Amino acid sequence: MIVARHETRNLEGRGPVNLMHFHQGQVLMIGAKAVGLYRDDAALNDPLGNGALGYELIPDALQAPWSDDIGFVSKQLAGFVGLSSGAVLFIRPDGIALYADGQSALRNENSFWLIPFSKPS
Repeated sequence: MIVARHETRNLEGRGPVNLMHFHQGQVLMIGAKAVGLYRDDAALNDPLGNGALGYELIPDALQAPWSDDIGFVSKQLAGFVGLSSGAVLFIRPDGIALYADGQSALRNENSFWLIPFSKPS
């Protein structure tokens, strides 16, 4: 299991988000318009961005609507994170990638971007 804990939260200045806490301590934040990967939970609120490993915008057509029950995430199984828009975040060995749909993610075809698990040196 990659994700130790999954929660929805309202972050000041960012609004409602899904947070996926990984066993290694990293946190994946899924917002209305962007996805960010952070070193740990404390890094989410650092105004200087220390601890932000990567941040990418979600294309308009793939942005998911918020649901009070599930947030932006409709399904999460191991490294597969389905958004309510039909888009998929896939947690790969090298980072988190965004795909338009599940078949593209499973085939590793046409990813929109990749957030690597470590900052480039």
